[in-house]
Amino acid sequence: VKWIESRIDNLSSTAFARDYHMTGEIAADADGRIKGLRVGVLADHGAFNTHAQPMRFPAGMFSVVTGSYDVPAAHVTVDGVYTNKAPGGVAYRCSFRVTEASYLIERMMDVLALKVGVDKAEIRRRNFIEAEQFPYQSALDWEYDSGDYRTALDKALAAVGYDDLLKEQAEKRERGELMGIGISTFLEIVGAGPVKNCDILGVGMFDSCEIRVHPTGSAVARLGTKSQGQAHETTYAQIIATEIGIPSDDILVEEGDTDTAPYGLGTYGSRSTPVAGAAAARAGTRIREKAQKIAAHMLEVDEGDLEWEVDRFVVKGVPDMQATMKQIAMAAYSNVPEGMEHGLEVTAYYDPPNFTFPFGAYVCVVDIDNKTGEVGVRRFYALDDCGTRINPMVIEGQIHGGLAEAFGIAMGQEIVFDETGNVLGANFQDYFLPTAVETPEWETDFTVTPSPHHPIGAKGVG
Repeated sequence: VKWIESRIDNLSSTAFARDYHMTGEIAADADGRIKGLRVGVLADHGAFNTHAQPMRFPAGMFSVVTGSYDVPAAHVTVDGVYTNKAPGGVAYRCSFRVTEASYLIERMMDVLALKVGVDKAEIRRRNFIEAEQFPYQSALDWEYDSGDYRTALDKALAAVGYDDLLKEQAEKRERGELMGIGISTFLEIVGAGPVKNCDILGVGMFDSCEIRVHPTGSAVARLGTKSQGQAHETTYAQIIATEIGIPSDDILVEEGDTDTAPYGLGTYGSRSTPVAGAAAARAGTRIREKAQKIAAHMLEVDEGDLEWEVDRFVVKGVPDMQATMKQIAMAAYSNVPEGMEHGLEVTAYYDPPNFTFPFGAYVCVVDIDNKTGEVGVRRFYALDDCGTRINPMVIEGQIHGGLAEAFGIAMGQEIVFDETGNVLGANFQDYFLPTAVETPEWETDFTVTPSPHHPIGAKGVG
């Protein structure tokens, strides 16, 4: 028996994402500096929960709602409710509930700017957590690892010529024309996760990586995540290549095979590089440590007399005395120090001490036809800080995908029901799916603020 769902089946009955009904209040002084935040949320999760821990994930990581701002006091309540819809609340385009939290605080900052009578960029500057305040303990009990939000915003505003845009906007308003300038200085919490915070029915959400170096100098790495198009094979191979000096082309990355892979909790919520990538880096470090012992034995010197240079160990002060990783790999199976096990193979486990907190500064400029309401995106500048950048092309692809998805949501994606419960957007005539025709050109940029607790400083960008 074989059944293949139709497009209507898919859009009607698969899990939806948002449907958060949010109310927020900010207390601020006359200069717009925030003194307190209060948020209430009603979370529609459909007819039944799809999560292993329904008491936790209707709220998820929504408590990051204070964002990139120095909020001294905050209170949040989230009520999860059942309805007659398909199960909802999935982590779609960001970690659990972070997107909704970011939207709410950024919208509230815009409203606060209007109330106080200052520019929306200036209201953010007045409330940013400053770089010297890290590690920062938020009012809702998260410890932010690192950040430099002011630098990111200033770079974004300079890139788009913000002051000139404001002048143009004022001139157009005098002529009755509509032009919008949107700013978002968002913060994410990703990298689930730390066993102290994350488990699935009591099972910790750490990850692991197994690396085996063959006598030929090639290697295989096995991990418990699974690429969904994020180019894990490229990213993991580059991390490992940097640690052990074997070319990434000679490293085979295997994922998702439960017959061979070590323990892992999979791919979602931008946890692959922050958690599994860290396990890969740790495994690589341990491979290199054993390789150093073997190299010292081969060269008949003390371990401390060796220094690492890209793909080999060199005797300090005697550059001609060296052992490459290819030579060491062969020796690991034939010529090891007395008492050492043969082979060059390691499995490393990584339980993160904390989440990671990537951030960004986005600026969008739109022109609106005041007769038809048609919106045209003239310019979209996206600056992301994901900590240490491993492969810029992979990062660019991730960001482009996220921006296209977000554009679809902002411009009209919605699962609409009529009064009898029928889905009104169950085909692509009624449900907006952006293509290259509708999607604007994205301008991407970055700053780099490494995570202090991640082995290579990466924060994640999924």
